[in-house]
Amino acid sequence: MDSVRTDPFHGVFAWHPAGPGQARLSRHPSAPSSLPDPDTGRALRIETVDVAASATCPGCASQGSGGYISFVADLRMVYACPACRQLVWVNGF
Repeated sequence: MDSVRTDPFHGVFAWHPAGPGQARLSRHPSAPSSLPDPDTGRALRIETVDVAASATCPGCASQGSGGYISFVADLRMVYACPACRQLVWVNGF
């Protein structure tokens, strides 16, 4: 039986609901060192994590303080959106 994924950020970020402002993310203190590729399931080793990046989500087009993840030997990056609560994969250069 497949397990249901309940954490949209795979343990890399913690989501904090909107209080006086917009929802925000913080880096999870026990974040994993890799994420599964959404197409193949292969583990991609995380190189950098940037949190509180002011950006527009490529998935839902909302502006907020999300996070970015880059990978070792993979040109893609991931934007973690606090508004739509998803990881949006973006092709690199």
